[in-house]
Amino acid sequence: MEFTALVISEKEPFYYRELEEALLSIDFQVEFINELESDLSWISNSEFKYDVFFLLKEPTENELPAVSSLSKMKVMFIQPDPHFLQSKSKKSLHWLNAKGVHIDDIFYVVDDESKDGDTFITIHTDSMKNTAFFEDVGRIIAKNAYHISSRGWEVVLHGTKNTKAMAGELITRAGRDVHLVLKKDNLMVFSCDIFSNDVMRGSDNGKFLQNAVELMLKGADFVD
Repeated sequence: MEFTALVISEKEPFYYRELEEALLSIDFQVEFINELESDLSWISNSEFKYDVFFLLKEPTENELPAVSSLSKMKVMFIQPDPHFLQSKSKKSLHWLNAKGVHIDDIFYVVDDESKDGDTFITIHTDSMKNTAFFEDVGRIIAKNAYHISSRGWEVVLHGTKNTKAMAGELITRAGRDVHLVLKKDNLMVFSCDIFSNDVMRGSDNGKFLQNAVELMLKGADFVD
């Protein structure tokens, strides 16, 4: 059976070519758009047309009706912008706040191999709790990572012994207390980029995302 994924991003499709290849290899069709439409008929048609949504941008006000509706009905992988999430969380205005996700401060994540200005980290997955997501996955490479947490959400990807969340030069969290991917029902929130070509290459990110897509489609509980 063939499925269809919709990738929503302001970047050009070639930026996610490796993601597209990973999805194609598990019988997904992949489409790309820059912006969701607010028209009710488009939203309704999208609920039937697409099985999985990758929201890899911060939605505009015009896109929020579609995001609100689709996030209740469909499997969605979400990569919020930390600055938007932080600033809107202070006023409880971010769309994820109503679902229990918010951040008060941005704590950027580094590892022992990070250097000044380095935005890449490597997570070895042998210590992850939910092993189903990490079958045949040895390491995840992420960039632009920051710590995220929320009550009632499952932590899918956390830090390891070499991982630190920083506020300037101050370590705020370390090891498993650093949270990078959260899951609840049909939604998965990523506080890092594991989707773009430069982190997909040379890592097991593609296999992790394949596992996640298949497990989410089989076991998602949709909210009212």
